[in-house]
Amino acid sequence: MDVDFLVHREDLQKLDRCLTALGYSRVFQSENVSQYRHPDAAWGSVDFVHAFRKISLAMLDRARDYPAFGGKQSLRTAQPEDVIGLKVQAMSNDPERRAQEQNDIERLMDRYGARLNWDRIQEYYDVFGLAEEVKTLRERFGLAQ
Repeated sequence: MDVDFLVHREDLQKLDRCLTALGYSRVFQSENVSQYRHPDAAWGSVDFVHAFRKISLAMLDRARDYPAFGGKQSLRTAQPEDVIGLKVQAMSNDPERRAQEQNDIERLMDRYGARLNWDRIQEYYDVFGLAEEVKTLRERFGLAQ
């Protein structure tokens, strides 16, 4: 199990300092993503998608703060459509993750349904050459055009 975050590319050095101070080690980094693991499995691994392209910077701009931890803190969270977009990217980048990512996408669609911005979802699928899959999903969730 891991936790995924979207982080502005300008903050990657600060992020690395914070995580290494907590005992994490960076095990992978590319232009697009970084992955950190802690030697204590209970702390898990953490993945970071680097926001620097127009589409990912827009995701950060649309993110909203939601109360957490009994209202004592807040978490900045991406909108459901943007989470779907990140999951589409993940399953495109790593076909072994496809089943899990698709399951997560469908759970989000079950939960938010007609409230989703399907045009934005279409854009994410288009970026990865999966345009036809959105038609199937719209039909499945009763939202065919």
